[in-house]
Amino acid sequence: MSSQSKVDPLSNLLSIPGISSGCDATLKAIDELMWNRTVRRHKDALIPYTRRIAGFATAALDGAQMPKDPTMEPEVSPMGSLSDQGLLVTAEADLQHLAFKSEPLKVFARLHTFVSTEEDRGRPRTTNEVNDPLRLGSLPPHEVLQERLSQLADLVIESKAPSILVAAIAHAELATLRPFSQGSYLVARASTRLILSARNVDNDGLVMSEYGAFLLGRPAYVKALTGYMSGTREGVGAFISWQGEAIRRGAEMAKELAEMADTKK
Repeated sequence: MSSQSKVDPLSNLLSIPGISSGCDATLKAIDELMWNRTVRRHKDALIPYTRRIAGFATAALDGAQMPKDPTMEPEVSPMGSLSDQGLLVTAEADLQHLAFKSEPLKVFARLHTFVSTEEDRGRPRTTNEVNDPLRLGSLPPHEVLQERLSQLADLVIESKAPSILVAAIAHAELATLRPFSQGSYLVARASTRLILSARNVDNDGLVMSEYGAFLLGRPAYVKALTGYMSGTREGVGAFISWQGEAIRRGAEMAKELAEMADTKK
């Protein structure tokens, strides 16, 4: 008797109303960005600019200030330091997409070295004390981290589900698991960038999902994560939908930036 093929644990989520069509709509928005002639014409200049916007935005979601001019350097202050971390994590994520395909946990650990000055940088927490700027609460105990992270790594590598769905679940898992004593949210948001690049959806990192999340607002982000933490199909579905909207907002903004550059010529 032949063994049955392994069931993709994300396949059942596609039956949640609106999830399959939402993933399709988001992928279509990314494709439209990638094939836009204006975007392609300005791509070389656009890539570093959108990366900085995304870096400042992910830090802003944790409480830093979003600058009006993303080309400026962060101020010397605790919030400026947080912005520095956001910029570094985002830039490093764009360099790690090839390694991420086979060793996602090592890449997450690598990203964490840019957000922690503690002795445990790059290593999962061994206590139940974390810096939690979003105040999600309900922290999973550190004893479950190794198993949960291993399961997540297998999911990221093996799942055949739509990239948007995989990205949403990885983001939510890392954000709610909070595997590091600090900086987990920065790593979680960078995972979306990594997955879209590793799966050849956004090879250049133009989709500013971090900025899309910023535009949707921190309260909406916290609400989406809280829904995911509920474990209900509705709550999980709401987060996946939120992630899709954040990606679409980021893609739309990248297109607008290219068009603005075109008018300045």
